[in-house]
Amino acid sequence: MDLQLLRCDAGLSVAQASEAIHASRVPLSNAESGRRRLQDAYVGPLSHAYGVTTEELLAAQDVSFGLRRVRPLRETRPSAPRTVGEKINYLLEHGYAGQTPPSDEQIAQAVNHHSGTTHMTADDIATLRSGAPTTVSDAVRAGLAHALQVDIALFQDDAELSPAAGEFLEAIRFLGSIHQGQILGLAARGNQAGLSAGMMAKINEVVGELKNKLPGGQSEQ
Repeated sequence: MDLQLLRCDAGLSVAQASEAIHASRVPLSNAESGRRRLQDAYVGPLSHAYGVTTEELLAAQDVSFGLRRVRPLRETRPSAPRTVGEKINYLLEHGYAGQTPPSDEQIAQAVNHHSGTTHMTADDIATLRSGAPTTVSDAVRAGLAHALQVDIALFQDDAELSPAAGEFLEAIRFLGSIHQGQILGLAARGNQAGLSAGMMAKINEVVGELKNKLPGGQSEQ
């Protein structure tokens, strides 16, 4: 787990974490992006804010700088999804905390509506989710991204996820475990989950930061 995921796991935005060390966002942003390490004076207060030891914080910082990989601090992560079906299942499991995720039929309808040319059925979506070998067109991949309200980069291929995409999926899982309400696309749709304005601002910031890291991502702020 790197510094950014450690912060997300603590449920803090960059601004809130910066307040904990009485500094601007620059030192934390530099450390999370692997540009400049945290000053010693920031390690203790930030560890306290994140609810971890200084050793755990420094280990996460090493991961941010690509120096080592460590096991997650609080739980064992599920294997990163690779195939289209695995990604669909992951998003349905972790992206809709407190709400009913879309059915296979609803996903198929959304894919068809988005493409205007494909003719997906609920059975087709179920086949994808089962892991059965099948060819998935670019139009279907784009439709799935639209249906599940994530960046199309997550469905572009079946190779191992990029670090940015992996961080985005981890953040979805962390946020889903902390707050009730649909996290996917929340920033774009507005407050439909009855969350406070302050909580919405925090979720929007975290989701926006991670979405903008994906290929082709654009700032919503």
